[in-house]
Amino acid sequence: MDEQLTTAAKRVARWCYNRGVDERVLGCREQLLKAAVDQALGRPAPTHLEHALWQQTATLLRQRRDWDRDHQVTPPPPAACLPCAVAVDQCPTHADQRCRACGGQLHRIVVDEGFDTHPCCDHTSGAGSHAVLEHTAQMLGATLLAQPA
Repeated sequence: MDEQLTTAAKRVARWCYNRGVDERVLGCREQLLKAAVDQALGRPAPTHLEHALWQQTATLLRQRRDWDRDHQVTPPPPAACLPCAVAVDQCPTHADQRCRACGGQLHRIVVDEGFDTHPCCDHTSGAGSHAVLEHTAQMLGATLLAQPA
């Protein structure tokens, strides 16, 4: 059973790490933890192993964070929160701050400007939206030199 727990914890830790979730995952609601395990393992964790699984997963995530720091490795970008990592469309806090086209996190400035997609994801024409490109260029203090064909 120890080997089963260790193997499962490694898979869950790898899944969390790749999605930018760290050991703070332990502070999440039980329902989200179960959903994360289901996705990471492809099946529910045995009930009697859940607590031990998450304790070991958190330990592995702390070790990985320390290893990354010691070896100057840049980890994946941090997830806004566990609900975003598990099911972005179900996150009550950040769902409206996601790109309508790709589902990626929108920068606060883009949201404040009233856009719901990244400029590169706005495909209203064959080459992208000129209005969005022009607006982005103006925000950056530049002007577009060529008009799209």
